[in-house]
Amino acid sequence: MNYELRIMKNSIKKYSLLLLIVTTCLISKGQSNAVKDSLYAANQLYNTAKYQDAIRKYQYVIGQGFESSELYYNLGNAFYKSGKATYAILNYERAKKLAPNDDDIRYNLDLARTQIIDNIVPLPEPGFLRWVKQFISSQSIGFWGTFSIITFFAFLFLFGLFLLSRSFHIKRFAFWFSIAAISLSAVTFTFGSHLKSKLINHNSAVITDRSVRVKASPSETGTELFIVHEGVTVQLIDELGEWVNVSLPDGNKGWVKESAMVRI
Repeated sequence: MNYELRIMKNSIKKYSLLLLIVTTCLISKGQSNAVKDSLYAANQLYNTAKYQDAIRKYQYVIGQGFESSELYYNLGNAFYKSGKATYAILNYERAKKLAPNDDDIRYNLDLARTQIIDNIVPLPEPGFLRWVKQFISSQSIGFWGTFSIITFFAFLFLFGLFLLSRSFHIKRFAFWFSIAAISLSAVTFTFGSHLKSKLINHNSAVITDRSVRVKASPSETGTELFIVHEGVTVQLIDELGEWVNVSLPDGNKGWVKESAMVRI
């Protein structure tokens, strides 16, 4: 399938009524009307190829405190159509953070990455670890949180049954199933906490400077290790003043200035 046809087909993700209701609840009536009008106008501007104007409208909505995977996806497409692959990648990454299993987001992110200079091959990830990450991301924070609460109450009920029952068979049943319930509760709580941490912690970024000299130490006089170009996504390891220690997808590490990137 032709890449351009694919991205055109999925160019705009529509906003559900629920999203607009949530918007109305979060902000004042006047602001909510302005947000809804801006969303509608942004989509119309995009469909008429007025991408710069669409970008400004989408960014206005974000500036009002409203976020969604659809919004970042549409903004990413507008940047892509404007020839700004770096900022398309940034917004696709933000959309992916909110909807990690969305095929359209992943596809367009991969497409935008073909437009940048550096073709960095990620380190291979163990199959089991990759499967675990996919499994955790297959459900929302709310799902794992609810599951954890339900299994915790199941544990309390079963443990109480174990303490109060006089039947040996019921005690044995209640004991082992209470162990299973509390274990499930702990595991699913960990899953939810992991997703929440990924959502609220800005521990990744996209290089936005045209080219950046990566240093061995957080100093202008530090040894230059290599050069990385705009559009590359990096993981943030440590910070020292205006310098950030980053890790590239291929495992290379070094220090760059905070001003050379935008956090996802």
